[in-house]
Amino acid sequence: MKRLFLLLAQSLLLLALLVFVFPLGPSRDARAQTLTVDFFDVGKADAALITTPHGSRILIDAATNKEGKALAKRLVQAGIERIDVMIITHYDKDHVGGADQILEELSVGQVIMPVYEKESKQYSQFLDALAESPQTQTVPMNARSERSFTLDGAALRITAAHQTDYGKDEENDFSLAVRMTYGKTRFLFPGDAEDARQRELLLEGDVACDVLKAPYHGRLVAASQDFLTAASPQIAFIPDSDEDAASETVVSILSALGCRVHSARDGDLRVTSDGESVW
Repeated sequence: MKRLFLLLAQSLLLLALLVFVFPLGPSRDARAQTLTVDFFDVGKADAALITTPHGSRILIDAATNKEGKALAKRLVQAGIERIDVMIITHYDKDHVGGADQILEELSVGQVIMPVYEKESKQYSQFLDALAESPQTQTVPMNARSERSFTLDGAALRITAAHQTDYGKDEENDFSLAVRMTYGKTRFLFPGDAEDARQRELLLEGDVACDVLKAPYHGRLVAASQDFLTAASPQIAFIPDSDEDAASETVVSILSALGCRVHSARDGDLRVTSDGESVW
């Protein structure tokens, strides 16, 4: 009996040691895998960098020519040599302006872009830089098209505008919309979607998110209340400036939804997701 008791005690001790050395469930490293989104303070312009748990990078828009040059330098100084995917939502100078600098200073695997013509120096410089980057794959997106892919656990869905003509001076509505899901957390980047495009996104559905890049630099449009309510984000980044501040009404709508609102006037914002929550 004593021998049996001794064997049982030894077995329990061995089991305890095994559980301590080889804990059950996911490892601490597995639980610690996080995705980050850096929203850059580039004034009234857009540039956001997604970094996956395994170090893949997606850049959404590239600010103005001046700010894009500074951004490219900053990325290189941070040891970043490659952008896996660059998404240009549309061709306004505060979104595409720095894209040529990114293409010249870093290796870019793929560029996703809308299909429409733009007469501007910044657009021409972007096309010239693309032509000089044969290693970069271009993915044009026609009206009503959709593209989905997954990179290191981050699932992206990109939808193009529904129309080919939104009227004079309404090219903001050509903006590609980027939805990203990582685990249970959701992000939405709607470019400079104005009223017509925001209503299209509402019709598409799937705008609810934890993190929102506020459309159209936080300006108020007729669809703002419906769109922001449908999104109901926990965190919103508004790329505005002192000279062109976001609408107080838009900020009030977001705040009333319980959203933490961060303006580019407050500097850069890094949002982290562990697949369960964002902070």
